[in-house]
Amino acid sequence: PVEASVVIPVRNREQTIAEAVKSALSQETNFPFNILVVDNHSTDRTTSVLSDLAGRHSAVKHIIPLRTDLGIGGCWNEALVHEACGRYAVQLDSDDLYSSARTLQKMVDKFRQGDLALVIGSYTLVDSSLREIPPGLIDHREWTDENGRNNALRINGLGAPRAFHSGLMRKMGFLNVSYGEDYAAALRICREYRIGRIYESLYLCRRWSGNTDTALTIEAANRNDAFKDEVRTAEIRARQKMNQRR
Repeated sequence: PVEASVVIPVRNREQTIAEAVKSALSQETNFPFNILVVDNHSTDRTTSVLSDLAGRHSAVKHIIPLRTDLGIGGCWNEALVHEACGRYAVQLDSDDLYSSARTLQKMVDKFRQGDLALVIGSYTLVDSSLREIPPGLIDHREWTDENGRNNALRINGLGAPRAFHSGLMRKMGFLNVSYGEDYAAALRICREYRIGRIYESLYLCRRWSGNTDTALTIEAANRNDAFKDEVRTAEIRARQKMNQRR
């Protein structure tokens, strides 16, 4: 129905969700796009804020899943199977912003340049007032075609924003978890398909007191790292098996 859908999974982000949606609405493109906000049964004012925005902007689709057991990955799956989902599904977290009105256009332009299944941009870390904070630009320049697809297995992240080919991701699906679901999807994709990279900042990643990545306990950080180790191990075995069949 549209060329691109901005996908925003959200739960209890009444402070930031309106800004995120307005950032998506402000995009200037030469193609039609919409915004799929998957409201994962918020218990604060998030739902009413989204109802108001959806009522005033036809491009905003406020989706409340029937299931109550969804992580962020499960919310992505809900967006991908929605009738309004476009050819490309472009990530925007509920407390982040696109850095300019041209982010969406640049992501889709990259898709149009070649046979790509995933496009990943670069982001800048900022505080709650949108002031840049160290280390600033995160561009993952170590991920290149020249370094090869297995290089992604040595990196603990691949960057943001991420734009997926919707048809392919509908077949593969996201893991129904709330950490590393994007990393696992990117590893699965680059096993067989090409990833396009944009090394300029397209996205503002906010660090604030309510942010899920702020002040992680050692135990939580260890759980996260262990999960990514599991994902990497499974991916290595899948690639070895694929190569043995050749």
